Amino acid sequence: MVLFVKRVGVVGGGAMGSQIADIMAINGKEVIIKDVSEEYLKKARENVEKNLDSLLEFNLTRADKEIERIEKSNQIQLTDEQKSKIQETLKPKFNEDMKKEAMDKIQTTTDYKEFNDVDLVIEAVLENVDLKREIFSELDKTTPSHVVLATNTSSLSVTEIASATKRPEKVVGVHFFNPPVTLPLVEVIPGMETSEETVNDMIDFMSTVRNHRYPMQPIKVKEVPGFLVNRILFAMMNEAYSCYDEGVASMRDIDLAMKAGAGMPMGPFELSDLVGIDVIYHVEEEVRKMIGGNTTRQPSQTIRKLYHAGRYGKKTKRGFYDYR
Repeated sequence: MVLFVKRVGVVGGGAMGSQIADIMAINGKEVIIKDVSEEYLKKARENVEKNLDSLLEFNLTRADKEIERIEKSNQIQLTDEQKSKIQETLKPKFNEDMKKEAMDKIQTTTDYKEFNDVDLVIEAVLENVDLKREIFSELDKTTPSHVVLATNTSSLSVTEIASATKRPEKVVGVHFFNPPVTLPLVEVIPGMETSEETVNDMIDFMSTVRNHRYPMQPIKVKEVPGFLVNRILFAMMNEAYSCYDEGVASMRDIDLAMKAGAGMPMGPFELSDLVGIDVIYHVEEEVRKMIGGNTTRQPSQTIRKLYHAGRYGKKTKRGFYDYR
């Protein structure tokens, strides 16, 4: 049986939280975003609207861009009939009315008491275990006892976060990937006390949800440092950082090599700026703590320097590259 979810609470209205709220709203869910100030909440709504505008533009221009792509790549001129068929197949599935409906479903608050009637909570704040434990302790007090409490952690122990509650069987990791409005994968991570029912409910629920492009694709992953994707991805990215630190090649050439040679859609430094240098720094630090700091490779000195300089990537307009 699919978990019944009408109203979703999202803790944290930053880059991830606002996109998760967006996804829930376009899937017909009522959403309430909780953050620490009205200023942050105003920014969260602006982020949601910006993403919905991108979805609107994607739908309105998709057919024309596909026609242009076909003609350019094949060096042909499509007939009016062929163009008409493409336009019919790729006609917009999202419009201004749907955007307004989604925005109307999103409320904001600075008080956890507003979560007293939610059916699901997804937390998406900074990767700080003490902060998350504090949040989950509050959620445990203010949400109905049957509600599943999910954390969007990319590296922290779900078991440790769950231990701050009296319902560890209802706490689960639900790791979205940035940007979740276009990337469909969701890692569902049970803690030591998470019930099988909670895991299955989350997998079933996420299977009913679509982002801006695709149906979400949940997978169950064991609670290990880095989980699955980051464990593999960060190994590759760390090698790229080492090659750069050692002067093997320039950043741009390393990115080019991995795109033109390995078939990656984005180079490791471009990807780092998209994910966020701050996120990478904190994930690496937490993974080292969980595995054993004295036996694992030290984080790249370049990552450390960028982090301490506040150059977090695209979100701050500067990271490995300058976006100003």
